[in-house]
Amino acid sequence: MPLQIIEKELRGIIILEPSGRLVLGQESMDFRAKVKEVLEKGDWIKEKWGWNTRLVLDLGSLSFLDSAGLGAIIHARTAAASRGADIKLANLTKKMRDALAITKLATIFDLYESVEDAVNSYAQVAEPNPGPPAAQN
Repeated sequence: MPLQIIEKELRGIIILEPSGRLVLGQESMDFRAKVKEVLEKGDWIKEKWGWNTRLVLDLGSLSFLDSAGLGAIIHARTAAASRGADIKLANLTKKMRDALAITKLATIFDLYESVEDAVNSYAQVAEPNPGPPAAQN
């Protein structure tokens, strides 16, 4: 099954849900491109409102993850950090958790049992204040 990536938003937090196989080749390139797209969109939001991008990767629908896929997830974290953004991982399978533990990568990611737990771990950002009403002449 080719990689598909669903983008959602919950309380101002972007959720990416890849499904299928995150492996060497087009799949990992597509994943990197999607993360880049989201982070570039986040740059505009940060410039306009001062908010850093907050992202959750919902990995529960991945059927397989190889070393290139793991590298793509690490690249996502590095790219996000370089822009002041934050990434949290949710819904990891036991195999994924084991892979992150064996490689010691579990120490660099925030891992959550569910997307809701990951979203709730972020501090809520206040809605933008448009300022005082313009004076009428």
